[in-house]
Amino acid sequence: MAQVRETIELLTFILNENGCSKLKAEIFRLAKFDKDEATLALWKLLFEMLYYCKYGIIDEVTVKAFSELTTEELIVYVKQELQNLGFLSKEFSHLPNDARSGSRELLLAFAWLVCKQNLIDKFMENCSSPLEDSSLLSELQQNKTTKEPRTLVAAGSLTPVQKVQQLQLLNGKLRSSLRRLYALQREKAKLQHRVHECTQGSSLTPDMPHLSSLEVHLLRHPQLMNKITTLLEKDNVRLRHMQEWKDHEQIFWKWMESVLELKVKETPRNEKAPMLYYNIAPDPVSRMNEARRKLEEAILRYETIIEQIEELWETKRSEVTEEELDGLLDMLNMEISLQRSNLALGSSDFFLMRDPTFVFNKKDKKKPNMAKPMDRLPGALGEGLGVPVEISDEIAALESQLRLLETQVGRTTRQYTSDLERLSVRVPGALFVQPSSCV
Repeated sequence: MAQVRETIELLTFILNENGCSKLKAEIFRLAKFDKDEATLALWKLLFEMLYYCKYGIIDEVTVKAFSELTTEELIVYVKQELQNLGFLSKEFSHLPNDARSGSRELLLAFAWLVCKQNLIDKFMENCSSPLEDSSLLSELQQNKTTKEPRTLVAAGSLTPVQKVQQLQLLNGKLRSSLRRLYALQREKAKLQHRVHECTQGSSLTPDMPHLSSLEVHLLRHPQLMNKITTLLEKDNVRLRHMQEWKDHEQIFWKWMESVLELKVKETPRNEKAPMLYYNIAPDPVSRMNEARRKLEEAILRYETIIEQIEELWETKRSEVTEEELDGLLDMLNMEISLQRSNLALGSSDFFLMRDPTFVFNKKDKKKPNMAKPMDRLPGALGEGLGVPVEISDEIAALESQLRLLETQVGRTTRQYTSDLERLSVRVPGALFVQPSSCV
């Protein structure tokens, strides 16, 4: 039992080091026996972990959201997010929205989330070297002045016209912010390229032939190395705790098995209970049942028609010739080539999930040559035409289209020939002779 408590305390340390609220190991013991004292703390823990799964960090926004949301709003949000992730537990969905009970179900949901989302591994991935994270520049400078966000007028006190005007204002601000963000991103890329070009040949890592922006900043301000050292020490402590958790996590999962066995022992079996439950009001449920009944009636009514269609499909499928199959295959290949060309034209790297990493590769300078006539064609012909297309894709598309046309011509020729042969039989004394080009 002592090992179980130590393992749970280690888990609480890891959660707290990665941004979660402080939690005592006693909360887990109380939740095992379904005590109501542990309910609210576990709801808060689940909310923070779901926020981490979605955004990769637990910051002041999480704390502010928890303080501003009501208990019912918080619980409904956690239920919906867990259901979207695949936790389809009827008992969990039936928990009251006032956090008065259900701590054991919350403990089981917590264990499922840790296992399903590999949260400990995600914590370890975030313990990378600070020298590889260029976003630390803003944290090291600490020159930004925090401003309180302006509070919007309550939506209930606005007229419909004022609501539309407010939405238009917010849309304009969002578009302006996106344009400014794009301009700043381009300026950042230019400055990084300048830094990489000036530090070519000096490197601290084997995979880059130059210094990063953060390394140059630290060289200019060596007093900031104390902060980097502190961050490295904190990461080392976190990694040591998580490595220790990897060595003892089986004790925790064995204890969770006892929690599940206790739940099964105390909960009466109900075989008629549905396996899937969502927080749906009674009125939509009755409408869905009515729609299901109508669907069953329609299926029974059209069952014979469906069987006839299936028989017709089997008959037609056996009558398809190899030439028609080749034609369909050529059509598919041509469609795939066209789609690839459209994707090449419409691809854009404007919105990225993370900032790109720029590496400067020095090229040998060549003597300027006279411009050739073909060198001016792309610039002259490509003005206003957008992104150029790969010539191999165009050739493949044209070849596919040519094969399709040849197949269609052959099929049409055979059809006309058979029609002429059938007509020549009806005319007495007629003789059908194919042209030399069709032989």
